[in-house]
Amino acid sequence: MNRRILVFYYITSMVFLLFILFFTAYRLKITIDGNREESEKALEALRISALSIYLAEGDFDSDYFKATMRRKFSETDRLLLLAIYSSRDGIRYLISRDQGYLSTTPGQPNEAPWRGEPEYTVRPVYENRITLPFGPGMGKDLFFDGIFRDLDKEQLYPILREIFYILIVYFLIASVFLLSAATVKSSGQQRDSADSRPRAYRPRSAAASAPPEQPAQLPAGSDEAAGLFSPTTGLGWSQHLFPRLTSELERAAGSDQDLSLLLISRGNAGIRELAQLVLEAFPLRDLVFEYDAETIAVIIPDKDLDRCLREAKDFQKRSSSSRAAAPIWIGLSARNGRLVSSSRLLSEAAHALKQAESSAGRRIVAFRADPDKYRASIAARSAGGGR
Repeated sequence: MNRRILVFYYITSMVFLLFILFFTAYRLKITIDGNREESEKALEALRISALSIYLAEGDFDSDYFKATMRRKFSETDRLLLLAIYSSRDGIRYLISRDQGYLSTTPGQPNEAPWRGEPEYTVRPVYENRITLPFGPGMGKDLFFDGIFRDLDKEQLYPILREIFYILIVYFLIASVFLLSAATVKSSGQQRDSADSRPRAYRPRSAAASAPPEQPAQLPAGSDEAAGLFSPTTGLGWSQHLFPRLTSELERAAGSDQDLSLLLISRGNAGIRELAQLVLEAFPLRDLVFEYDAETIAVIIPDKDLDRCLREAKDFQKRSSSSRAAAPIWIGLSARNGRLVSSSRLLSEAAHALKQAESSAGRRIVAFRADPDKYRASIAARSAGGGR
């Protein structure tokens, strides 16, 4: 898949993840703020009822006061603890759904009476403490405490359901996007690839004074014919070049990596001695093949044209150090971000090799394709074929 498509997909995914996080935080904040506002109103109503009964009864220990507060406590949603206390005399009235909310439980045997403000164990975010003066203007040191649950489980379900629906929509859009990108890639490769492998390039005419050395040909059906390498040169058979180059191009396109192809020739000197030099310089034996009787093909994955050009120059210098050594010509081509077929890449490298052989000074020629112009050419060719 094209790098730009992948980058766009990653950026879109990160933006969507941030949106989900902010959306969840926003929905939770709205729900919690609404619950806290309702809790303050509920506590104020409880305070007014408790104050009225206290003024009528004059005591927090009366049966009527206790029964009324227990009933109102059970009827108030999300209320976990209700307390009336004095900073001087301690807790005057307390009702709670769980004794664990008080750090120290008053009234235990062998303990001193409670004094000062109570200390509660309140879970932050999930629970909230609200304090009101019990009787403003009465001149008494009394306070009315309530601990409320900020969020119910039932209120989480709508939020989770909304997030689930958003995720489904995102996955559907992402699936369509990735499927479309894969379809475009596959159709581009099919339009550009040939139905069969190209003819082997013959750099010289048949009228050469000395007949070129032919690669060893094994009879069909023999045991050695199934092998990958020629016993004469140690190189891969020429018939294995095209399928291997095709698979390497697909792998490179899938991971958005580059791939280069070298065609190396020594002319009528043959390729047996040249094969030894090539295998020493390029040790990946399963990527080196006979191309024809005079030419060797080298597949170099994960390297762009400039790096391979430097390696080709170094190889040529080492191999041509002796004056008696036959000259070496090299033609190069690379994928260079294109969805290019094996036949196209071989044709480009063969054309570069032909130019290197016909040039007076240069013995290495690299075919450098412009990926933007190449894609424009493929698009124009596809549009022309559709009419």
